[in-house]
Amino acid sequence: MGVDISGRNPIIRGPQPQINWATATETEKEEYWVANTAWQKENPGDYFRANWWSWRPIHALIEILSDKHGLDIDTSYYGSNDGAGLEDKESCDKLADAIQELLDNSTQLTEENDRLYLCLGSWSSMDKSYVTSEMVEDLDEELPEHGSILYRPFVASNGMILTSAHSTSKRHLEEFVKFLRECGGFEIW
Repeated sequence: MGVDISGRNPIIRGPQPQINWATATETEKEEYWVANTAWQKENPGDYFRANWWSWRPIHALIEILSDKHGLDIDTSYYGSNDGAGLEDKESCDKLADAIQELLDNSTQLTEENDRLYLCLGSWSSMDKSYVTSEMVEDLDEELPEHGSILYRPFVASNGMILTSAHSTSKRHLEEFVKFLRECGGFEIW
């Protein structure tokens, strides 16, 4: 589950591949997926996807950057699938500029797989052991404050190495910037 974000007026470079699934052979289906993947890369403003674990940090980042840069973005419905989003290219370009500036100036997000973690009370352990609610209660005093942003795992006093379950990568943020530059406004579904 997550968000599907559609460009309102995307820049489109050629027709999107089509297929009749009812009559297509396996070879035609494979060819379609290759062609559609290439089309999506050539048309980044058409569509952006994120699961909820990744979207929540992006949503929070939009709020932070909107405040910092005076973008006046109303994100009150960005946490639901009801069509909210920016209306025009100018607003998207300003948000893209703010995210790109953050990425360009970050000493924490230097590699494409570097992650930005948003602390929302859900934790994962680096050794993949289950982090129970009782464990979280025991760690509540030392866990980073709700809403904090981290760039690295957190080492608890009991030795567990934890990360917030809500995170996004530098690469995903760069994909969002590409989407913003070419979407002409967007709707969150």
